[in-house]
Amino acid sequence: MVKKINEINIQEQKKIINDKHIRFYDKTLSVLEFILDEYSRELSRADVEFLEMPKNSIATIDFLISAIGKVQKGQRLALGLSEEVTENIEPVINIVEGLSEEKI
Repeated sequence: MVKKINEINIQEQKKIINDKHIRFYDKTLSVLEFILDEYSRELSRADVEFLEMPKNSIATIDFLISAIGKVQKGQRLALGLSEEVTENIEPVINIVEGLSEEKI
């Protein structure tokens, strides 16, 4: 009986922590969305040619992309989506060795 109560407590605690992670990642994604929106507006107003974009602008964009990727990975983990196996829909290509054109 004691073991079942402990198992229930652990399961409930896991659920609470997982729910907090989901809310945290949702909030973080909203903040990143705001930053990306504002930064893209700032870039479009800047009087800079595309090929002359400052390296710190490129680094900022790279940082935002990296942060969004980390949030996505965390959300997928918290929601249990990373455990799903995606179906490979690419066609199978068979390679036949030793085939000559004259025999076809």
